[in-house]
Amino acid sequence: MMTSTALIIAGVIIFWSLVGYLARASKQKNEVTDTIFWSIAAGLVVARLIFVIDLWEIYQKDWLSVLNIRDGGFNSYSGWFAGLTVLLVRAKKHRQLMSFYLKSGAITAAALFPLVVIQTLYNTSPSPLNINAQTSSGEYQSLELNIGKPVVINFWASWCPPCRREMPVLARAQQTQSDVKFIFINQSEAPTKAERFLMSQGVDLENTYFDFAGNISKSFGAYGLPTTLFFNAKGELVDRHMGELSEASLQHYLRPLLK
Repeated sequence: MMTSTALIIAGVIIFWSLVGYLARASKQKNEVTDTIFWSIAAGLVVARLIFVIDLWEIYQKDWLSVLNIRDGGFNSYSGWFAGLTVLLVRAKKHRQLMSFYLKSGAITAAALFPLVVIQTLYNTSPSPLNINAQTSSGEYQSLELNIGKPVVINFWASWCPPCRREMPVLARAQQTQSDVKFIFINQSEAPTKAERFLMSQGVDLENTYFDFAGNISKSFGAYGLPTTLFFNAKGELVDRHMGELSEASLQHYLRPLLK
């Protein structure tokens, strides 16, 4: 299943390629590509800036973390607004440019619409009320998701660099946020290897389970690591994040669940 981020990236690539194709014989070809470049740049900068401002109490602890965009911390609405504003302002005096953008935008939307519909239907499908994970001894244990408070499930593996980097963040959150239940499900590793890794990192986790065959992650469409799922107090899957989480991006997902 394609993530929202993947859809956005695919859309930008398709749009840029179409505009370049339509403008290939135009005298304004360089103007077209420059405009798209600056629109994307403005969108990314503004999206990151608004995200940082919204979670400034966290980022001010470590200013360098502002530059760590691996956490996926972007405010998409403000980013789209800024990018489209730059695009329209630079093109408003050039009818031909506007024509290129409108045609490319329409084709891109038509191409991605079926994928968006499929993703929406997939994300709104009922979530299971419990999952069966295995303990380190291989015994199955039923984990309830409808427990009256938010649940976070993190799929991870010790060989995964982003998993290793985000683990201390998730461990601290588990220790300090008792109003959220954190569940860690290791993917396809021997328990001794996973436990040895956690000990070497000085990370103490509760609710650690194993998915030796990868069936749990597949059932949720989590095909990359790390993937983190966010469930509301009713046990409904409301959001997901594929990739590394920082303290700020984790709180970005938890805030709506705790209101």
